[in-house]
Amino acid sequence: MPLAIVFDPAFAIEPVIDELVRQNVVHSVVKNNQQLELWVDDPALVPGVERYYQAYCRSNQHALSIDNLKRVPVTALVLCLTLLVALVTQLGEHNIEWFLMAQMQYYPRDWYLYEGAQNIWRCITPIFLHFSIEHLIFNSLTFWYLGGLLERVTGRVFFIALVLVLAVVGNASQLLFSGPLFGGLSGVVYGFIGMAFIYQLKVINLGIPKGLFYLSIGWLVLGVSGVFSAMGLFNVANAAHVGGLVGGLVMAVLYLAWLKVKVKVKNEY
Repeated sequence: MPLAIVFDPAFAIEPVIDELVRQNVVHSVVKNNQQLELWVDDPALVPGVERYYQAYCRSNQHALSIDNLKRVPVTALVLCLTLLVALVTQLGEHNIEWFLMAQMQYYPRDWYLYEGAQNIWRCITPIFLHFSIEHLIFNSLTFWYLGGLLERVTGRVFFIALVLVLAVVGNASQLLFSGPLFGGLSGVVYGFIGMAFIYQLKVINLGIPKGLFYLSIGWLVLGVSGVFSAMGLFNVANAAHVGGLVGGLVMAVLYLAWLKVKVKVKNEY
């Protein structure tokens, strides 16, 4: 009877056992030290059981629960701040100047940076601004999905650096392109897309469907080409998206380089 999986203590094992019983898979759960192991009778079933368990774990990671929020505190904090800002500004109707990256000048149309230390946090704050409920929901869901995955696999310290870098790069790109009247998490989300793409390609499969990458790039191309504007649908922060995507790809390359150095140092000692 070969070993199929080692259970992750973060997730309940009962649904997995129930599914194996339903599929008439002969199995045994063994406690080995502090971990639970699943052994199956037929070696040919091991790959299928492994794939099922990986999918089960991924689906549970995306569930909105207190346990999951505790496991990805940075992702949870960003989303809480985003919801708070949506309430304070009433989705961009009031007090947006508290979160803009620069001051607006309407006559003549221009902008200029704020004075003093507030420029530091204003490099970040536009990511919390959203201007419609659809804008807020879409960005929050994609941030939760991709951010939760990346925070788990890259570690909290790197993930904080990733979010900050993507926020600054995306916000600065959009500021230079169109001025300070913009907001949203989508620049950071596009950075996550770039980071996750390289991570899946070079490190390990995160279970993110390829269709999500294709859809994101297609949406970016449509935005940059001016299709949405020409149809009078909505304004898109294309520069933030492009800047975020490039920033995510660069951060992914730096992360891979850091992994190589880490492995090399470990092997030397």
